Amino acid sequence: MAGMEVELDEQQPHDTWHKVVTDWSACCRETWLCEELNLFRDEPFSPGEWERHASWWRHCPEPIICVRVFRMLSIVEAWALLVSTAVALYATLLQPKPGWPEAVSGDYIIVFQLTSFAVSLLLVFRTNTAYSRWWEARQAFGRWLNCVRNAQRMLLSWAPPDEAHIVHEFARWNAALTTAACAYLRREDAYWQHAEDLLQPGELLWLTRCDNPPVKVTMVMSGLLKRTSLAVWERAEIERQISDFDIALGALERISRQAIPKAYTRHTSRFIICYLTFLPFALWSYLGWVLLPTMVILAFLLLGIENIGIQIENPVRVLPLSSFCVGLKTAVLSLVRYQPDVQRAIDIGLAAAAAQQQDSLLQKLSGQPPPSPMSPRRQQTEMQQHQVQHQGSNGHMEQGQQRPAGIRPVATRMHGVQPMPAMSRTQC
Repeated sequence: MAGMEVELDEQQPHDTWHKVVTDWSACCRETWLCEELNLFRDEPFSPGEWERHASWWRHCPEPIICVRVFRMLSIVEAWALLVSTAVALYATLLQPKPGWPEAVSGDYIIVFQLTSFAVSLLLVFRTNTAYSRWWEARQAFGRWLNCVRNAQRMLLSWAPPDEAHIVHEFARWNAALTTAACAYLRREDAYWQHAEDLLQPGELLWLTRCDNPPVKVTMVMSGLLKRTSLAVWERAEIERQISDFDIALGALERISRQAIPKAYTRHTSRFIICYLTFLPFALWSYLGWVLLPTMVILAFLLLGIENIGIQIENPVRVLPLSSFCVGLKTAVLSLVRYQPDVQRAIDIGLAAAAAQQQDSLLQKLSGQPPPSPMSPRRQQTEMQQHQVQHQGSNGHMEQGQQRPAGIRPVATRMHGVQPMPAMSRTQC
């Protein structure tokens, strides 16, 4: 965090036109690549992506994204252009002739000024409702990820060493749980590839044929947990984590299977289409032939807002489920892999703390002053000086004679208490 603050406080150099063009071309290339790989999802952000997300280029349209949205809205865009062309031809060729009604007039703008707030409210309510569903799903995924990690951590901490085979089997199914849930929610078999190195072919075939694979995986995990010799309250705590996962999965099932009421969505989209259909009759007097591109842009912007609500209404489609599968599998397997290193770190820390406590007790018994709250290096220097003065007064060392550097305290040498070796990073 401090590094980020320092970086933000520095004066950033001005972007040259060459750098601007280079960044823009790089953005376009990345966008085209994402389109080919079908990776347009809400992927997790790295620190660099957050910095780029807040930079100047967020104001610029991404070409391929605009093309995709325009293609999605092409029918309504064509309708708005067709109506605008018809209004322009009527106002130019037919309305000036006698006997033709004055269908195009700038006085009609008052109608759209009075109804524009309704369009705004409908769009705001539509997008807010869809975003609330997206955020609820993201929170459910967060609880889901925490439950998977907590269940594995608790079992690793509480299971006795002679039940390591049950712990490893539990970890194997726990790592495959996220894959089974994602494949079930999105109804895509491609997610099963994340579990091919975890499950046997027969187990994988059995899960793919189940009507609800994640529930079957949780049943296997509960069965393995029952075979352990854990205390009742320990098994209950791990079962609670599994139950919380099932609750989060149920919330995601509800969101993915039940859409916002159709009347809400249909009325919003039809209101916008009617608004765009009659708007050219009022704008021709102000814009002339510029009305045609103006209506295309307005249709793109208004319908684009409504399209955002449609896209995030089903968050299971846009959340990065593949990243969740890889991340959870890595987390669970890492917990098992580094469990011996964690126990070694705990043992070394406890041994060092016990040695420090014994040194303090010996110092107290020998009449030496208690250690002051200072840095270890300064504390060792102070102790060495105190020992030099104490032994010099007893005749063991002449006055003014200095003790060689690196000598240990007297209590430590007399009683044979050796300090614990420092733990290197490789041991972790």
